[in-house]
Amino acid sequence: MANYVSITSPQRETIVSDHKYRLRYFKTPAWCPYCEDYIWGSGNIGYQCTNCGDYFHVECTLVLTTGTCPGLNACHTNNRTLITYDTSISINDWTVSDVCEWLAVVNLYRYAPNFQSLKYDGEILLSLTDEQLKHDHIHDSYQRQAILDAIKELKTRDKYRPISFERFRTQLSTNNHGDNFICTTFYERRICDLCEKYLYGIIHQGLQCSRCGLVMHRQCSKLPSKRCIHTNKQLECHTIIGTDFNDQPIDSKTQLPIIITRLCQSLENIVQDNPILSLIDAYRFSIESARIAQLRKLINDNDIEKMDFKKMELSELASLVKISLKEPGIGIIPDENYEDFLNLVNAPTQVIQEFVCNYSMPFYVDFLKFMMCHIIKIWKLDYDLAMTNINQHHTVKPYEPERVVDKLVAIFKQLIFRPPWPMIMSHARNDKDHVHLLKRFIYEIDWNAERPPLNAFQQTPSINTLISQQQSLDKCPWFYNRQDNQLLTNKLSTKSVTINDGDYYVRFSTEASVSAPFTLVVQLDGQQRFIKICMNKQGQYGFSLNSCFFPTIQDLIEYYTHNSLSKHFPILNSDMKLAKPIRRDIFLSNIQHDDLDNYAIVLSNINDQNLLRIALLELTMKYNEMEHDCASLKIELDQIITYMSEIQRSTMAYGRIQIIYEKQMKLNRDHYLQCQKQTEKTEYDRSFKYLEQRVEHFITNLKGLNATFTEQQLKRDQLIKTLDERKTNMINYENKIATCMKILADKGVEQHEINNFLDLPNDEPWYLATINRETAHRLLKSCVEGTYLIRTSSTGLYALTLVHNNVIYDCRIGRDPNQNYAFRFVASNMDGNSFAYCDRSFRSLGELVTYYTEHSLAENNPDLNTCLTVPIKSHANIKI
Repeated sequence: MANYVSITSPQRETIVSDHKYRLRYFKTPAWCPYCEDYIWGSGNIGYQCTNCGDYFHVECTLVLTTGTCPGLNACHTNNRTLITYDTSISINDWTVSDVCEWLAVVNLYRYAPNFQSLKYDGEILLSLTDEQLKHDHIHDSYQRQAILDAIKELKTRDKYRPISFERFRTQLSTNNHGDNFICTTFYERRICDLCEKYLYGIIHQGLQCSRCGLVMHRQCSKLPSKRCIHTNKQLECHTIIGTDFNDQPIDSKTQLPIIITRLCQSLENIVQDNPILSLIDAYRFSIESARIAQLRKLINDNDIEKMDFKKMELSELASLVKISLKEPGIGIIPDENYEDFLNLVNAPTQVIQEFVCNYSMPFYVDFLKFMMCHIIKIWKLDYDLAMTNINQHHTVKPYEPERVVDKLVAIFKQLIFRPPWPMIMSHARNDKDHVHLLKRFIYEIDWNAERPPLNAFQQTPSINTLISQQQSLDKCPWFYNRQDNQLLTNKLSTKSVTINDGDYYVRFSTEASVSAPFTLVVQLDGQQRFIKICMNKQGQYGFSLNSCFFPTIQDLIEYYTHNSLSKHFPILNSDMKLAKPIRRDIFLSNIQHDDLDNYAIVLSNINDQNLLRIALLELTMKYNEMEHDCASLKIELDQIITYMSEIQRSTMAYGRIQIIYEKQMKLNRDHYLQCQKQTEKTEYDRSFKYLEQRVEHFITNLKGLNATFTEQQLKRDQLIKTLDERKTNMINYENKIATCMKILADKGVEQHEINNFLDLPNDEPWYLATINRETAHRLLKSCVEGTYLIRTSSTGLYALTLVHNNVIYDCRIGRDPNQNYAFRFVASNMDGNSFAYCDRSFRSLGELVTYYTEHSLAENNPDLNTCLTVPIKSHANIKI
């Protein structure tokens, strides 16, 4: 202990700073804005500035320079409601919540839920032993030791300071590591090179200098230390695992970090090939930290593209997924958006879906969708395994989906919802919100992933309660979804529609917002008035100028049909109430059927069947043209979204670099004020001007990127609007085609005659007109290689469904501009979609089938290197 001094604090008059300090004692960890670390423990460990209200470590006050106090009531948001004490609080007096908050700030938040459920308070915490932790199912010896190291430091903090005051007596002892420090995770015990005490926790334990390898606590990294020189210290690699997601190698297909996509897809494929394996058990199993360190090094030292993950254990791959998600400094949800997502916990399903789909950062939206699809796929694979066991062993034990989802939530909640470091105690304070929100993500939100069928098992009351919490606004006649907005706007702009004062409807806000997700539109003096409907953190609804909130929007609407709105909005009439709703069911049906009814009347007056057939053919050709346009627009839209994602990644990178340079400028200015020699001041001044120029350069580049992003955003919005219009027109044409076919049928034309006119092959052994995609997959599930069928697709065209390598594929068939049948694009199996245009055209479906019985389908999709061999009706084991 020669390098440590007694807790006795130095005389305050020897400290040069304009902060005004008073000694305070802590129970809840406080945020130190100087070192950006937490003040925790008992004894004389921190001061409060009576001027600005912020809190500082005792050691940090020794190095704070003049001009650093921001003034009255300017403390950090973490400290504004913090309660501190005049006397020291014994750790024995800590509650269970106090213990969990301490676990969070020493990077042991993984065990906060365990300690919470075991009711471990301060007294029990101090008495914990290795045997007790083993008994609590903490099997990793390194993690048990990390907990004990942190407890030991907690016990001794009130006796010794972690810094020798000798370090502050010389001007030569400075910290020139600057921004070379990288937040790092270690899988073995590491000692801080400054205070010579162990780092705390099992994740992001400390900072390591990327140049010299020095390892320090966050707090120690801001204190005087050894100069940054080359050493033989082993550097923890950050080539892949550990680097920010934006800086990792990207998968060209998904535009996501390749390590995550490769690992998740490998896990899914292995379990699909070996149905007896349980993927959820692999995720629940924790391998030793030493093995994790070896695997991390293996990933960082090798080419991911060439690695064969099938040679690894399932639990090792699952562990690699977990460390790949938790080691980067920024999580799947960026730090600045964590609170927005947390506020969704009580929001209706539509608000959550709307926020996720219209979230302004495409890279992170795609990342979140990918991980949620993976989680749901794990659930589906577990369900398939359970159903197999039930069928094979004739067990009567019911499948319990809630228990499975609880396991998934326990595994992934801290990986999906990672609060930023200044809010790290949210792991303890908002754990229930994390659990609830992730459950809602799994049960309620559409991620375009196949869930286990909910009607396949008896739902427990809690699942019913959770699902019923979504306030189904779709059932409300006055609510309009986003896809209805364009139709609504067009109809309201016509003079044929009569809207009276007080008539109203509710729609989603123009911009996706958690705080104001909906807009009430009220007619007044011939104009529409738009009133934002706000949502508080309890999921209640009201107006921004009003403190009156309601449990549901339905309750809000009901209230203001009997009470005046003018109390909150003086611009409205004195007795203005909500009068008659603009009903969606009537209003939109009129929009859709006005033209259709007129068209039906025109067609019914045509007696010549040939003219009706020509009209049907023209409608089909026009429909196909619009579908081709939509496909082209969709490709263009995807390109713009990808480009916007790249711009955002560049913007974030520039922003991080700018912050680093600005910190370097501040450090440079501090050194300039402290140095005595004029030559050193000149050098610092020259360096400062260079840094200033670089920051100006970054700001210019950022402005350019932001301008480009705004331009692309406008293009994206216009494309989305155009696509919506085209899709609306396609629906209209589908209805006209159906009307024309009905009129032909009413005039005595048989369905087979219509099919013959449109070249529909009713009697072919491969054609099943009336089945859907799910039925086709069920029919082909047990069929041999090359078995195929052609069916009517959901869009009214055709689809080829076939078996290849025990996987069922679906291929869209559409007409080209010359009305020949041709492959428009290839849709893959259930796992996703890939598009590949083909120039080859055929005069009929029969000609198409004949060609591909002799030639490979690989020209449409490289994965389909097979021919059509066995038509579905020729298969002996299939009953149609």
